[in-house]
Amino acid sequence: MQLEQQETFEITGPQLEVLGRAESKLPAPARKKPVAALALAALALVSVLGIGGVKLRMRYDRTLALYTRTDEYGNGILQDQDAQADAAASLIRLGERILGEQDETVARARNALDGWNASDKQDPAEQYDCNAELYSAVGDLYLAADRAAGEGEAAQLEALYAEFTSRQALIERAAANTYNPAAESYNSAADWFPANLIGALWGVEEAPLFAPGAD
Repeated sequence: MQLEQQETFEITGPQLEVLGRAESKLPAPARKKPVAALALAALALVSVLGIGGVKLRMRYDRTLALYTRTDEYGNGILQDQDAQADAAASLIRLGERILGEQDETVARARNALDGWNASDKQDPAEQYDCNAELYSAVGDLYLAADRAAGEGEAAQLEALYAEFTSRQALIERAAANTYNPAAESYNSAADWFPANLIGALWGVEEAPLFAPGAD
């Protein structure tokens, strides 16, 4: 069969959309046809065969696992956040007794705790936002309740708030020293060609940081 008589291989549907996203990540000189077509065809083959894509996915999964893992003592970012949430719940109940359930600071802290409990425990970026709101709301509640508390209540408030803030310090230190550096390292490596194209073909996204999102 002559070359010009051969059928043309056509990519359609979801695959075409994925390759379109991948093409947008090509270096500018490579976006011109037929260079882009050859590059995408080669990367599609690499992706189908699992060369490169598997390694990228494994590194992505290992990076996110740092956020959810525990050490030999059972400590970890999620575990500290659970302990912090328990302290927040106790402080909120005490604040309700001191200030009343209808107090605005009590209501805000309660809503912030509900938001944290409902957050995706596998999404560091979402949890950061919920954690930041909880920390702010509980801090305001502590200040308001402390002004109105009796001597015995003030001591309870102080103990609960100390536990709450100490957990926050552990969370921030673990994120800053362990998880975020690993996520930033992965994102930097995955942003370079050809890893960025392989990631687009495999649907591997950036690792979310436990940090404020970009505006």
